[in-house]
Amino acid sequence: MSLVKIKIPNQLLIPFGGPKWSIERISVVGVSTTGTYLQSDTPLAYVDRSKSRALRLRDFTTVMPESWGYEHDSFNALSIIQNYLREKCTLATDFEKKFLDLYFDYCRECITLPEHLENFRKEDLPDIYQNAPYNNVDWMFDAMMPLPQAHLYATDPMENSYHFAPNKMMKVDFAFWTGKRLVAVEIDGSSHSGSEAHIQKDRLLQRSGVQVVHILNSEISNYGMKVIKRLLPLEITKFWDSAEEKDRTNPFSLPF
Repeated sequence: MSLVKIKIPNQLLIPFGGPKWSIERISVVGVSTTGTYLQSDTPLAYVDRSKSRALRLRDFTTVMPESWGYEHDSFNALSIIQNYLREKCTLATDFEKKFLDLYFDYCRECITLPEHLENFRKEDLPDIYQNAPYNNVDWMFDAMMPLPQAHLYATDPMENSYHFAPNKMMKVDFAFWTGKRLVAVEIDGSSHSGSEAHIQKDRLLQRSGVQVVHILNSEISNYGMKVIKRLLPLEITKFWDSAEEKDRTNPFSLPF
């Protein structure tokens, strides 16, 4: 009997968290009149491209469905997310860890008033500080979710043979889904510069509609937070401009 092959368009499953991966780790566990049920033994982000909704930090408890407790303090909640991604995902180098820390520091900075304005009454603040993201601390959770050690698939145009599904697996250091596209961030040392493997991977990712941002280890050391502010695309650094929700929420605002 011939194989039945079905493509479900616009539905993305992005495995992440570790350096090694195989597609067999996702399995179909049920089919009903209302849906198909999948499970995975590795962290897995689900994206419905048709909804054009970004994957944000507020989605953390959906992407990581563990037994989470209640945490009222938003800064503590953000630290829970940061520490979980840092400790549970296999970050290959200290520079990847530093990038992740800088990204979360940036999220905190975005909602924090400058010191010289801290004692002002809200109504006396300049207009720019009365609007998003300064008007609510929980804007932090509208920042895009970084997916460390994300695995993406593409088709190599140099192959002559036909493949029903893309068969070239590529690991990127971090992936972001902005609601419109995937952005891959690669943290590079000097050994990566100009290597054939990196050039081929970049080409495949770009052809698949993924924007690739390279950040050098030396740039992280020399410039710190500037690599977040100046090298990442605006839909990541100005995350509040594309926010879908009207009400800001802390993902740990209810016990699980």
